[in-house]
Amino acid sequence: MMALIDVVSRLAGDVGRFVDLFLNDLILGAGDPVSAFLVVVGQVLLVGAVAVLGYAAVGALLQEIGVTLPSLGGRGPAE
Repeated sequence: MMALIDVVSRLAGDVGRFVDLFLNDLILGAGDPVSAFLVVVGQVLLVGAVAVLGYAAVGALLQEIGVTLPSLGGRGPAE
């Protein structure tokens, strides 16, 4: 149990270091606008994928209790 607490506390303490390395070494340190653009595009794609998966998961959970969310596309349920 102590090992888990140590790992979590170290990870929480290193978040600032990770952000510093990411910004200074990858984005600003490269001096290349293409790398910054690629990082932003990658983040947008990642956030979009997580949002769609989250919408589907929440929709599946809500459908179990009788709440139906609108469909994002496709044919939807046959009426």
